[in-house]
Amino acid sequence: MAMSTTATGSRENITHHAPTHRHRPKSPNSAIASHDNSTITSTHTNNHQQHSSAAYTNFLLHYNNNDKHEHQHERQRHVGPKKPNYIGGIVPSHHTAIDIADLLALNNGKLKIFGYGSLCWHPGADGVLSLANIEEDEHDHDIADEAEAGTIKAARKVTTVPGRAIGYQRCWSQRSADHRGTTEFNGIVCTLLSDEEVWRLHHGEVDNNDNGTQSSIEDATIRRERPSMTEGLIYTVDVDLVDDCLAELDFREKGGYARDVIEVVEDDTGNTVKALLYRGTPDNPAFWKRVLLDLPLAAAIISVAMGPSGPNDIYLLHLHKFLAHAAQHSPAAEIALKDHSGDFHTGELATMVNLLQSEYLPYFLFGAGSNEHGQLLLNSDGSVLMSNNDLDGDLNLDGKNGLDDAMSEVHELTEMLLVVPRQNNTDENGTTEEEPSIRNGNHEPQSLHAGGGHSALLTNGGDLYLWGWNDAGQLGRASTSSSKSTQGGRATSPFNSVQPLSNIKVNALDLGHTHTLVIEKDTGRLFGFGENGRGQVNGRADGSTLSDSCHVAQTPVGLSEERFADVGAGLFHSAAITEQGELITWGCGRFGQCLCPAEVETQGDGAAPTVGRWRPADGSKLVQVACGRRHTVALDEHGRVWTLGDNKYGQLGRPVDISISNAEPQLVDGPLGRVNSGCFAICSGWSHILAITRGTDSKAVTMHGWGRNDKGQLGVRSAQSHVSAPQVLKLSLGSNKIPTETEVDSNKDVISIQSVCCGAESSHVIDMDGDIYSTGWNEHGNLATIGDGLSWMATYGVSVVAPPPSKVERNLFAAGGAHIIALAK
Repeated sequence: MAMSTTATGSRENITHHAPTHRHRPKSPNSAIASHDNSTITSTHTNNHQQHSSAAYTNFLLHYNNNDKHEHQHERQRHVGPKKPNYIGGIVPSHHTAIDIADLLALNNGKLKIFGYGSLCWHPGADGVLSLANIEEDEHDHDIADEAEAGTIKAARKVTTVPGRAIGYQRCWSQRSADHRGTTEFNGIVCTLLSDEEVWRLHHGEVDNNDNGTQSSIEDATIRRERPSMTEGLIYTVDVDLVDDCLAELDFREKGGYARDVIEVVEDDTGNTVKALLYRGTPDNPAFWKRVLLDLPLAAAIISVAMGPSGPNDIYLLHLHKFLAHAAQHSPAAEIALKDHSGDFHTGELATMVNLLQSEYLPYFLFGAGSNEHGQLLLNSDGSVLMSNNDLDGDLNLDGKNGLDDAMSEVHELTEMLLVVPRQNNTDENGTTEEEPSIRNGNHEPQSLHAGGGHSALLTNGGDLYLWGWNDAGQLGRASTSSSKSTQGGRATSPFNSVQPLSNIKVNALDLGHTHTLVIEKDTGRLFGFGENGRGQVNGRADGSTLSDSCHVAQTPVGLSEERFADVGAGLFHSAAITEQGELITWGCGRFGQCLCPAEVETQGDGAAPTVGRWRPADGSKLVQVACGRRHTVALDEHGRVWTLGDNKYGQLGRPVDISISNAEPQLVDGPLGRVNSGCFAICSGWSHILAITRGTDSKAVTMHGWGRNDKGQLGVRSAQSHVSAPQVLKLSLGSNKIPTETEVDSNKDVISIQSVCCGAESSHVIDMDGDIYSTGWNEHGNLATIGDGLSWMATYGVSVVAPPPSKVERNLFAAGGAHIIALAK
C-alpha cells in the first residue's frame, strides 16, 4: 500500500490557507496584531507637559465618552492567513465593574496598571511606561530605610511594585505573530484568564451553581473561597501622564484585547488596590485553546518560534526568572506560587523548552482522520499523547486495553507533535556536543508514511520513527518497551519520545495494513516486521497461524543476499524491486497479486515459500512498486506501468475481468503502457491507482487515475463505480470538479500538482502553493474536507507550516487506512 508522499516540485514560504480565504487579497495592514503584552510604544512625544488641575478634572469627566469615539478609522489585522485579530479602533471592555474615571479617583488620580507578561521585565523603549525603571524599583524595595525608598520613588513619574492579581491565572494561550512569532509560524505569549474562564475551557460547560453537577458546584465554591493569585508588576502612573498612557494602551497595537479593572495585592504592603488590566480573552481571535490544553505542543512552539522582538523562549525564560526573583524576595509571593498560584505552567514550560533544546527534537506535523490507535498522536482534548502506551497504540476506546482518553478521530487538519531523542555526543570532560545530525542536516525529514493504523517519519540520516497501532509488532518494537527517561523509578522527563527503529538505518520503506517493510541504508538489505499470517513479512506461509506477528525485523526467505531499491506493502502481500530492476513478491497470492513462487523445496518447518520473481521480457529494469489490497503495480525505466492481481474494479488498467489475471504482470491500456509515457511515480490505494507524468518539454506534471471510484476515490463524478483505463485527472481551480477535455487541453485555471498520494479508499494532492486537495471515502474525517467526498475539495483546518529558520521547499504528506499526515519541509 504505497501511501507516502511523492515530491515533484519545490516552493518557498508556503502558507496554507483555508479554502474560504484562499484567494482573499491581503490587507495592507496584514502585520499580525497578536500581542505579548510587551513593548508598549507610542506616537506621542516623551516631552510630557504638566496638566492643570482644571484640565485633569475635565479629563475625568469626559474620558469615557472620548474612549468610545476616538480613533474611528478602520484597521484590519490578522493572526495568520485565516483569522482577523483587529477590527476597528476601539478596545472592547470586558466585565469591567467600574469605569476609568472611578478607577483614577480611587488611586488619587494616578493610574495603576497590572503587567503580567514582558511588562514584568521590560516596559519598552518608548512611551509612558518606559519611564519606569524596574531595576531601580527592585533596589528601592530591597533597601532597609523605607522612608528613603519612598523618597526615591516619589521622584519618578512611573513606578513599579510586585503584586498579585486576584482570581486570575497566567495562561500560555495567545498567538504572537508580530512580536515572538511570524505570520507563517506563530509564537505563544501569555495572557490572564479568570478562574471561571479557565474552568470552562477545561470542562467545556457553563459554571452555573443552579443546574450544575455537585462537583461543579464544589469547584465554583473553591474558586470563590481560594481564588488564584498571579504574580506580576503593578505600574503606577503619575497624574500628569495618565492621559498619554491611556491613549497608548488603548490604541497602540492593542486591537482585540479586553480591558478589565481587577483587584491586585501589593507584595510589600499586603494592601489590595484596583488596577487596569489588558488581556486576550477566549473571545480574542488570537486566543489559542489548543496550546492551553497541550503543554508539550506549547513548549515545542516556544522552543523554536522567532519574531521581530526576538526568540519566543527568551520571553518565557525572562518571565520565569522574574517569578523566581519575586518568590525569593517576597514571602507572600513565595506562598502564592507554592500554594494556590495562578501560574501553574510557566515553570513547567521553561523546563520543557530547555529539554527540547538540549535532549529532544520536536517535529511539527499535521493530521486528520482516525486516531483510534494513536496514529495522530492526540489525546481526547486534542493534546499530544504523553504515555508510552499511547505511542504504542494501546488505546481504550471500546473497553480494549490501554487508555480511555484517546480522541478517536479528527475531521480537519490539526497540529501533531512528534518528539524524538537527540543523539548528542559527550566528551571525556562531560561536555555535551551538539548532535552531529543537527549540524549536517541528517535530522531533516525525508518522507512521511501511513499504514492501516500506524505512521512513520524518515529522516535524511536514515532514522525511522514509527508510532500508532502495534498489536502485530508493526512498529518494530514490543508494546511494553519504555522510552521514558527514569531515575530511581521516577520519570525525569515530561516527554515520552519516540525512539528510532533499533539497529537499522533506513533508505526506503512502506507501511502496509499491519506490517512494515524497510530497506537498509548503504547495504540495500530488506527487513520486515508486523503481521505475518500470510507470509507477508518472512515470505513463508503454512496456513496454520494466521495471527502470527513479529516485532523483530527479519528478511524474507531466500532474499538475504539481495539488494533492493524500492518496496511496497499491501494488505496481506508484499513486493520489492531489486537494484538490478527485478520485481519480487511474497505473501498472499490468492487473487494473483503475487508472482508464482519459485520451485524450491519446502522448508524444514513445513512452511512453503511464497517468493516469486519477474522482470519484463525485453530486459527493462523496474524502478518502483506499490501494493493495493489485492493487486500489485510496478513502473519500469521507460515509464511503462505494469499490473497484476485482482481486477474487479479495473485497478489493473485493463477491461474488467472477474477472473484472476495472468500470473505475470501486464501493461495497462493507453499511453501509460507505452515507452516514453513520461510516468515517473505511482501510488496505490486498496483498489485504485494514481500515476504522475511529466512531458519532455515541460516541468508541469499530469495526474492519471484508474480503478475503484464508487466512493469518489478518483474524484470523478460518474454513474460508473470504476474506471478501467487510465485517464487524466486534473483539478480545476475553485470548481471542485474534474475539468472538461477543453479545459484540460487549455490548462485554464488548472491546479499545478506538487505531489500525490493514496489512502486506502482516498486520493490526495498537494499543489504548488502547498494546499492539499482530497477526494474519496471520508467516514473518519480523513479527507479533512467538507462535502460528500465524491469530488476534489480543499482541506480545512490549521496551516501546514514549518518552524523557523526553515525555508519551506515542499510539503510532505501520506495517507493511510483512515488518516492523513502532513509536514512542511
